[in-house]
Amino acid sequence: MEVKSILAIICAAIALVGGIETVYQIYQLTVIDATIRGLKHPKLWGLLASNGNNSSGLLLYLIGRRNYPINSIDSNQKTKMIQRKKAAGISLCFMVVGILGLILSISL
Repeated sequence: MEVKSILAIICAAIALVGGIETVYQIYQLTVIDATIRGLKHPKLWGLLASNGNNSSGLLLYLIGRRNYPINSIDSNQKTKMIQRKKAAGISLCFMVVGILGLILSISL
């Protein structure tokens, strides 16, 4: 195999891992937020928000949650949300680096 194709495979794997981790973090953040707001079936909302190619489930959740203010949030939930947001940012960086590397390795 050529070095260029090996680099493309590595970059594609990095982008794939970043994408999967981003979807997982969006799911977890949505479940925590839906639980805090008192919505029924928070895991279903998390699945809906993390599913779909055009993020229609996330938009539906964001529109639907406007009617449910935050009831109460304890420090444990708040720290979990902060950790999940940081992890989502890191996974987005992995995805961007992987995609850029893939584009560069294919174009060279």
